[in-house]
Amino acid sequence: MNEEKYKRMEAEFRADGVDENTIMRLIREETEKDEFVMNFGITDVAAYKEWRLFPEETRRILLNNAFCINCMVTSFAPGYAVRKDKFGIVLEGVCSKCGERIARTSY
Repeated sequence: MNEEKYKRMEAEFRADGVDENTIMRLIREETEKDEFVMNFGITDVAAYKEWRLFPEETRRILLNNAFCINCMVTSFAPGYAVRKDKFGIVLEGVCSKCGERIARTSY
């Protein structure tokens, strides 16, 4: 399914006169975004070990100071996931107030 999506995007960009380097960059960014969303909620063991190296106070602050589009500042509900990506350690879960999906990065 995604391969068709990327081919469609390429065709649309070419039709709009976008240069090849920009097309490849935009497709790569879209691919990274799709992979990030696809892995939502999966805990990576290596990332979890690194997360546990953070001081307990730092972990508590990060878990209790997340941004929710509905509630603004909120905390993670129990059951969050930890993984690593190009931004560092990523915490993913749901808002403890409204249940909206939220994520937070830390480095």
